[in-house]
Amino acid sequence: MNSKTILNVCISLAFCFTGCSRNENGGRPAQPTEMSIRPAVTFAATAAACCWISTTNDADHKIEVWDPADNPWTTSNIKWSWQPTTALGYDATTEIPLWSDPTDVKVRNNTVFGGSQVIIAASYRLATIATYPGGVHKWACGFPAGVVLHGVEVLPSGNCVVVNADTGSKGYVRIFSSSQPPPNHTVSSIYNFPTAHAVLWDASHNCLWALGNTLRKYTVGPSLTKPTLSLVSTYTLPTAWGHDLSAYTSNSSLMWVSTNGGTYIFNKSSGTFSSLPGAAENTFVKGLSDQPGQNQIVETVMDNAGCTLNGWCTRTVTFYDLSTGARIATRTVGAAAFYKGKTWDPSYY
Repeated sequence: MNSKTILNVCISLAFCFTGCSRNENGGRPAQPTEMSIRPAVTFAATAAACCWISTTNDADHKIEVWDPADNPWTTSNIKWSWQPTTALGYDATTEIPLWSDPTDVKVRNNTVFGGSQVIIAASYRLATIATYPGGVHKWACGFPAGVVLHGVEVLPSGNCVVVNADTGSKGYVRIFSSSQPPPNHTVSSIYNFPTAHAVLWDASHNCLWALGNTLRKYTVGPSLTKPTLSLVSTYTLPTAWGHDLSAYTSNSSLMWVSTNGGTYIFNKSSGTFSSLPGAAENTFVKGLSDQPGQNQIVETVMDNAGCTLNGWCTRTVTFYDLSTGARIATRTVGAAAFYKGKTWDPSYY
């Protein structure tokens, strides 16, 4: 195992450029700017069905949450949007300038930060925990130039895990003592993990999964103040460049995994991967998840022909039948540049 653990205070310039912070300032989330809309096909789900869809939009640098039953998606029917602001308790000098091109967002049930739900957001240079739906700053950490954050998770303990996708030996998975009050909320441990892109807490197996050049399973150490991870297993990916990782909501023995080369269901018991059926089998899938109880897969696929803002975006979230892989529907926002679009499940844990 080519890993190293570093327990340190987060103000170290070598690892955390701006330092980490926790506060309780109040405020309301900002609203997105106007976007043009391209019509989408009919969607069968009802508004009451779980779940909404979260998107990370590189065009306006916001988290935007939508109801798939709405057709079309317009600025008037966005269910929730967010970006860090001073009104929400974010520092105008050390935190807000590091927010750009959000890469991962999850909603979680976590009571450590004073509420039943906590929203987790990550960008290239800023990882943060905020209240949901208020969007108020609870914990944040800024990172130095060269760090490319792609995934984030909050553990039931309240400690935060981030992954840095920097190429070569610089990629890592890192766990912070974010559960602790200042000044003890800055301790972290770092583990080398090339091209790390995603991280997911697995309550049914009491472990942490991380995805990069391999799929890795970790257990979490007992200390909250000096958090650690222990590598349990490593699995070779069927194709190169792991990208996204999500729970398979109807079967805790399975998990969704995407790479640049394909989309897969991973069996935790056998350690094997199986490709998705039909049109749901795609390459360069940036977001992969399923809708609880609806037999539907949700994907965002890089679309260089339709989205020209950068080399990894798309304007469309696509829904597939889980059994057959047949395409059910799409939702397209003409001026958007989505990186990930995934199921927004407030009941995950």
